[in-house]
Amino acid sequence: MNTILITAAIIFTVVSFYFFLNKAKFNSDFPWLVSFITVISYLVMSMNLNATMDPTAMLWTRWVGYGISCTLLTASMTALFGITGNKKTVALLSTALIMLTGVLAAVATTTTFVITFFALGMVPFISLISIFRKNATEKNKYVLNYLYYGWMAFPVIFILSPETFGFVSSLSAILLAYLLADIITKIVFYLHIQKIKQ
Repeated sequence: MNTILITAAIIFTVVSFYFFLNKAKFNSDFPWLVSFITVISYLVMSMNLNATMDPTAMLWTRWVGYGISCTLLTASMTALFGITGNKKTVALLSTALIMLTGVLAAVATTTTFVITFFALGMVPFISLISIFRKNATEKNKYVLNYLYYGWMAFPVIFILSPETFGFVSSLSAILLAYLLADIITKIVFYLHIQKIKQ
């Protein structure tokens, strides 16, 4: 059983309860739902790591969790930016497509397909960024930092990891990097939003 994955699940379980008990304060169910989905994602990865000889073989499942949790994060961001209608729909679909290409890159059978799906994922990401940039104001533009530096961390970690090109051979280092990125983009993000609103 991987200690990092179990620790991550515990952290997000505690945070899920915190957000759930304070959902009136956050004026949304999204914070606890995002954390709860992340708990499930870490538990699935832990379960799968124990069931296979290749410890990286099932890490692709994290992208399925991201497909749900990051779409909820995008919904939270569109609310902050006052984005509605077709633009909101495009933003939500762009997020889902980013995560779908992440799944496909993670299960790709050749380097060419990894690079292809990785590159394709940049198209909806650029779409997402452009929607938020066009609607940025002095009050909400800090959210762009979470997209630029937080969300971009995940594909960078993926490319560095033993799952793909193995520039970083330590699975523990990669899992810690994913955990840190998850904490920043899912916990710190919502705490920051609440602080700004006060």
